[in-house]
Amino acid sequence: MISRRLVEYTLMILAGALQTFAICSPVDALTRGWLQVMCLAVLINTINGIGRTKIQGNISTCNKGLSKTEAREAFNYSFTFSISWLASTFWWIYISLHVYGGMPSTLAVVSVLFLAGGLSLYYALACTVYTWVNKGINWIQSCIIFGALWTLAELARAQWFTGFPWGAIGYAHIDSSLKLMAPYIGVYGVGFTAATLACAISQLIKSAAISIERRKIKFGSGEILAMLLLAATLIPCPGVISWIEQKKDEGLELSAGLTYSLLQGNISQEIKFEAEGLKALNWYKSQILSSKSQLTVTPETALPVLKRDLPSGYWQEIIEHFKLAQHKQDALLIGMVGAEGAVYSNRVVGINTRGEDYIYNKHHLVPFGEFIPSWFKWFTDLMRIPLGSFKRGDMSQVPWSVADERIAVNICYEDVFGEEIAGSFTKEGIEPPTLMVNASNIGWFGPLWAVEQHLNASKMRAIEMRRPMLRATNTGATAAIDQNGYVIEILPKGEVGVLSGVIKGVNGPATPYAQWSGRYSLYPMWAICLGIVLWAFSKRNSKYRIR
Repeated sequence: MISRRLVEYTLMILAGALQTFAICSPVDALTRGWLQVMCLAVLINTINGIGRTKIQGNISTCNKGLSKTEAREAFNYSFTFSISWLASTFWWIYISLHVYGGMPSTLAVVSVLFLAGGLSLYYALACTVYTWVNKGINWIQSCIIFGALWTLAELARAQWFTGFPWGAIGYAHIDSSLKLMAPYIGVYGVGFTAATLACAISQLIKSAAISIERRKIKFGSGEILAMLLLAATLIPCPGVISWIEQKKDEGLELSAGLTYSLLQGNISQEIKFEAEGLKALNWYKSQILSSKSQLTVTPETALPVLKRDLPSGYWQEIIEHFKLAQHKQDALLIGMVGAEGAVYSNRVVGINTRGEDYIYNKHHLVPFGEFIPSWFKWFTDLMRIPLGSFKRGDMSQVPWSVADERIAVNICYEDVFGEEIAGSFTKEGIEPPTLMVNASNIGWFGPLWAVEQHLNASKMRAIEMRRPMLRATNTGATAAIDQNGYVIEILPKGEVGVLSGVIKGVNGPATPYAQWSGRYSLYPMWAICLGIVLWAFSKRNSKYRIR
């Protein structure tokens, strides 16, 4: 006979993996916000059932302390859910470590699980604390407290130990009505709302179970209101969302339009740094010189060697091209490896009629890929990925002016740190950017899921900032995204191609989210969530302690 415990742990694994699918489909990058909320509700319902006794009255929680055994169960359930979710979210790190880094496959698998397990501790701790404080309070307070604790775990994952926020639950809602909140509260505020809704569903399920047990279906006005709110926020209503966005767009001041060409070289990582891979330099140069667009953008490190190691005359030919009369209004953003003496950087260089007119050095570097923590040198010795240590650029760098646009550049992984991108929107004495550009190379992680997840990160940044985003990538997804997070044009991944079109930037003040996060990072969100948790502790009767 299958034990109840086995069934519950299996359910946690399945719910965690389904949450990954809800946040991003590996086929078309579509999101399913309703499914993400339901998956999290399964976790909450399971941990709410620990030590549950028959409850009298309406939706509430039982007034009893939390034993060490119950605390351990809450931790284990939430840890199982979280490691299933996170490991399935970024399993593709295995490809980088094993296929391209040369790490033994077993050690690569262990490394991914170790990372997922370490990050899962944040959520397990949050859920354990929730189970303890969730005693003797009403259901509304319970939902808000869970939302705050879950968000604190998300914030810790996003910022501690350099941060790795990939796949936060807020990304599941770039197609749901919750996206309308993103320009005000950002992806973590959306995640807070989703977690709160998930807890509300769990509480409603509990209320329904009690009613069925009593053979009398009865819901109070609070529960009915909660069900209406849940229906309004979770049921997909693309027509309503589109109508609201169109009304908001009527007040935007759009630029005249900028023609662009986004280059996708599709250079395999196996040959990128080899002699055969360097032949791709000729393809990039030919596309740059033949471009008819005002702005041409290459992927991250499209030139994988230092400027001094380029073929003779290569760089100068590009510089001279933009000095010609017919190209005086044109510009190029080219990804390359920069060097200042013996110090290297991952950078994008802007070229126009003045030559090298702009430099953006990547600020948020990838641990082990772009910088090596001193205490992990042994780890990188197992890998063969070149250029393992770069210098950081400044946190907030000045936008680059091209035609009538002010362009905020970011490189690859930086696109998941909206609060850092927002810094470009709050620089004193400088008008906010009208357009964002991301140069990426996701080729390190294979063709499945990482590409789609990163595309969704760009969509969320466009929604948060209310600015369009151009993405030039090596293997995909090379795309143009409008200010509402919709893909205008996209190239098929895994193919060589050029995406050309016209993009209209957005003039005007920064969004509320860009303003507060650009000035204060995520500290306001930390303060609000910590304040809610401290309030919960103050409400908690002192006699309910872990014994």
